[in-house]
Amino acid sequence: MVPKKVVIEKADRLYQLPPELAAFLPEKARRSLIRKTPATDLATFSWPIAFDEGDPAPPARLGQADREQLARLRSELAAWYQTRFGVRLHPDKEICIGGGVTILTMALATAFVDRGDAVLVPEIGLPLYRRAAVACGGEPIVYRVSPKNGWQPDFEPLESRVGKAARLLFLNTPHNPTGAVLGERELGDLLALAARHQTGVINDAAYLTLAPGRPASLLALPGGRRNGAEIGSFSYLFGLPRLPLGFVAGNRDIISGVRHALRLAPPFLPAYAVERAIAAVRQFPGEPLRRLQTAIAASRAEAVRLVDRLGLAVSGYDTVPFLWARLERRRSAAVAAGRLYLRGRILALPGTAFGDSGEGYLRFSLTAPAELYAQAGERLRRRPHLLRPPEDS
Repeated sequence: MVPKKVVIEKADRLYQLPPELAAFLPEKARRSLIRKTPATDLATFSWPIAFDEGDPAPPARLGQADREQLARLRSELAAWYQTRFGVRLHPDKEICIGGGVTILTMALATAFVDRGDAVLVPEIGLPLYRRAAVACGGEPIVYRVSPKNGWQPDFEPLESRVGKAARLLFLNTPHNPTGAVLGERELGDLLALAARHQTGVINDAAYLTLAPGRPASLLALPGGRRNGAEIGSFSYLFGLPRLPLGFVAGNRDIISGVRHALRLAPPFLPAYAVERAIAAVRQFPGEPLRRLQTAIAASRAEAVRLVDRLGLAVSGYDTVPFLWARLERRRSAAVAAGRLYLRGRILALPGTAFGDSGEGYLRFSLTAPAELYAQAGERLRRRPHLLRPPEDS
């Protein structure tokens, strides 16, 4: 007797996860006999720092980093925090080296979120934080990030009955996509409020070193090390190629929990990546990071010209490698992004990819070179009213 096919249904949580940013981008076009203009991708965050072609890693460096290498990296990172922010961290007890930001965010949720636990997440904000909460059985509770107060987050939900019971609050400063930065006073107030309710504050500080000036580190504030932690990417913070390497620094109990969670699926940390990270932290700010900052500034200048031609208004800040632009009369972001692609072959992300409050906005990635923005601008010379609805044309 031939056994029947086993039907294994997917868990309900998979249908509750918010879509990833890439879900809002059109799939690759099917083959067509009609020649089409290639799309200019101004939506994708494509890290522009490449590996050195003339420096292939020998097989010995492709293996897993050993304990000594990881200890040296933690020590270098602790010294960097001391020099840049005046924060004294214990390398072994207050720093955990792991995979990328996504892996570490999931590890944090795995370690501290039980079924039904409230987790405060920004809206608008990266879907990553909501996905981590839902995947661990938690209940995402949003706090608003809106233009009403210059894109500064409103932490009022932390004072609500549900918010007071939240295990974690995910923060992102500098903020993707708006670039808003929380100052020392605002961070201090948040830490004091969260401490009253025993809520751990987790700051995704991916773009901390790309911002002009020197934004505050959560850990440098009174109570920061006791009540929170910071997630960082060695690639983004120190100007390295895209490596599967990040860290969590801060509260000792949080670090212990992350290490425990990472044992479930230990990340592979290549020896060559750890060596590159050690050198980059020592040499901060290195030449690759300086070149990247210059390239992002050039892309921003061209992007501002492009959005002006499109009839949009720059709405965010210049602290992240993105440009946040407002549509005229807050029109549908999805419709505008679709029209931009179909009529102009230009890709931008609709603001609704970051939450419902992103309606009426588009996000452009400044990791795209300035030449691509100039190319898109030239294309618009032939179609100056690209985003104007048909009834207005």
